[in-house]
Amino acid sequence: MVPKLLCGLLLTLVGLVFSSFCFIYAVMNPCNYNGINGLLGSFLGTQTLVPFIISTAAMCAGLILCFYVAFHKDNKDK
Repeated sequence: MVPKLLCGLLLTLVGLVFSSFCFIYAVMNPCNYNGINGLLGSFLGTQTLVPFIISTAAMCAGLILCFYVAFHKDNKDK
């Protein structure tokens, strides 16, 4: 396995775990943050919006890295 692909897979897995944790924590603890209800209010009330955004961005970066390594013309096995 290519080390870049392994790094992308690990980055995707870590991002998925942390974003899932932030999402579940916000859903399980509903809040009303200055009149903001719903999922955004829960993210703001539990202070998990920034970690959720960062972990989702890390997950997307890992997916992009995996697709780049898998489908780049120079890296294909002959």
